[in-house]
Amino acid sequence: MKYSAFAAVLIASGSAFAGFEADFLSIQGKNNAIRIDNTGTGGLINDTFNAGHFIFEYTDVGGDRGQGQFKSGTFATFCIELQNISTGPQSYDIDRIRNAPNPSPGLGGPAYDASDEAEVEAVIAAAIRLGWINSDLSLAGADDNQLAAIQGQIWKVVLDDAVVTGERTNVALAMAALQAEIANDPTATVPDLKAMISPDTQDQLFIVPLPTAAFAGLMTLAGIGGIKRLRRI
Repeated sequence: MKYSAFAAVLIASGSAFAGFEADFLSIQGKNNAIRIDNTGTGGLINDTFNAGHFIFEYTDVGGDRGQGQFKSGTFATFCIELQNISTGPQSYDIDRIRNAPNPSPGLGGPAYDASDEAEVEAVIAAAIRLGWINSDLSLAGADDNQLAAIQGQIWKVVLDDAVVTGERTNVALAMAALQAEIANDPTATVPDLKAMISPDTQDQLFIVPLPTAAFAGLMTLAGIGGIKRLRRI
């Protein structure tokens, strides 16, 4: 596969680059499991939301792909904004979480920043340590309540001052267990965790491999003008 030098620089820098097309299929988890109330902080939300594992299927032939479960076919992930999710094939770009949501600011809160990105990573890292999900966000040992709790905790950290709670006792208990695990390592990170973003539908989490340090150094030394094309073997 051939890449232009410009595309390679975008990938090496961690900036957004052309992504892929995928179709939302379903949510694995409890319906209306999470309540969000930010009406007291200038927001307009006081409602319950479906929460759990968001299942997608690639619908394009080409396009970028991630790693692990994100390499092909279907994949499961978590939402990072409250825009209505659209059905049918949607186009997504890949970017850092701190550069979401799209549009920005998104429904339910302001644009994200480095602190929001770090908090999302801590949530996912804690869920991995608990054995609920794998490092590529795929299902490990989590039940529906725990999947809903992961989603609820993500909304809690990106919506800042909003009150986010589990609507059912088991979901609330799972959120408490997850919060306790986050407190054990609040600065934990997740390798290659990024966002799949779209102005037309909900932004989601995505795992995409980054280039090696040697490759990034090559791009720095050669510059855009020095490389006509790159071939991936």
